Amino acid sequence: MDDDCERTDLAVSDRWQHWKRNFWLGVINGILFKVGITFSHPSTVLAVFLTKLTGSEFYAGVLTAVAGLGWFLPPMFVAGWVESLPRKLPLYAHMALGRALGWLWMIAVVVFVAPQFPVYAALLFLIGYAVYTVTGGIASLAFMDIFARTVPFRRRGAFWGLRMFWGSVLGIGVGVIVRQVLKGDWGFDFPYNYALLLSFAFVTYALAWLTFFLIHEPPVEWTTPPKPWREQIQTMVELWRQRLDFRQLIKVRLLMDIGLIAAPFYSTYAVVKLGAKPSLLGAFIIAETIGSLLANILWSILADRRSNLFVLKCSIACATVPSGWVLLLTLLHYSFGFNVLPLYPLTYFFLAFAGTGIAISFTNYVLELADEAHRPTYLALSNATESGMMLLPVLGGILLNYVSHSVLFSIAFTGVVLAVWESRKLKPAFVYEPSHSEALKVK
Repeated sequence: MDDDCERTDLAVSDRWQHWKRNFWLGVINGILFKVGITFSHPSTVLAVFLTKLTGSEFYAGVLTAVAGLGWFLPPMFVAGWVESLPRKLPLYAHMALGRALGWLWMIAVVVFVAPQFPVYAALLFLIGYAVYTVTGGIASLAFMDIFARTVPFRRRGAFWGLRMFWGSVLGIGVGVIVRQVLKGDWGFDFPYNYALLLSFAFVTYALAWLTFFLIHEPPVEWTTPPKPWREQIQTMVELWRQRLDFRQLIKVRLLMDIGLIAAPFYSTYAVVKLGAKPSLLGAFIIAETIGSLLANILWSILADRRSNLFVLKCSIACATVPSGWVLLLTLLHYSFGFNVLPLYPLTYFFLAFAGTGIAISFTNYVLELADEAHRPTYLALSNATESGMMLLPVLGGILLNYVSHSVLFSIAFTGVVLAVWESRKLKPAFVYEPSHSEALKVK
């Protein structure tokens, strides 16, 4: 009954009168993005592409690092400026143009450079991907601020859940297409089959951007004046000192990020060491999609009915399974001679099941901790503290020259277990809107 009253109030207030339209446009935007990512997932499709192109897993590690650094680090430098913008949608539109240009560059490199100059093509491909992720990281500040002002608190779990659920439903079909394209059933040989997948991804991304442009952005209640970069850093330092709960959340996330050291190598391990054919990537994508599908049903309901913190803790616990599962399969393969390839796609089921819960709950929990005026700063600081961890896949690629994949997977497993232990200290957030005098002050 309280929920019904709350939704009625939201529907008639000036701020929330367009929330249903915005809600569904945001859901469609997410579905399209999920489909695009399935066509060109960095840890499966793109990682195997670069490994096959260059003959080295190192570039797969660099790709994952570029994805993380581009997404997480740039927002730290522009968060203060973004806070001062009365409208965030124009920024999102400009960054969408940058993302489109970066992606088109990648397609051109695969078509025109990769057949003759594979190593140069890998480097040029990474440059285009860096443009795509840097502009995407900046756009994420605008997106999350608009999301927080357009989707009611009690509908945020459903918002993320619907985006991922229906994106996963369509992703099952995409996985079949990916498998057929990589097997050569569509008549495209390497590397043109990957260019085709990138083109499919671009079409869905473009439709996703256009959908989000239709959102009605409500006005902000008040904005902070533009800050010089140095003052923005001071604000972040002060926030870090004052918020013990926020620091503990970041500590948990950093421990969990140790698992990134192995992220791009689950797929390459199957191909390089276990003898899987690249077409098995389609099975990985289907398993990942089914895992995401089932996880969305569970996690989105629990996020709205229990709490985002509850979902976050459960998801972190589930995140111990993928690396542990691969270690078990490795033992069965090398010690007992079992053919583990039929079971290997479950790795991606487990990755998606845990990752979906974390995706639904982590950012929502950060938003619960943040006050409206400094929301971009909280998000930027959260991202910036993770940026250094994005180099772990590169370190993983270097370590593979000296240690086995099992050592890498064991490091990932240990990091996530420590994150589970530390997550016990996370407490429920108390959401409130501060007055001007209560807003974060910088000495």
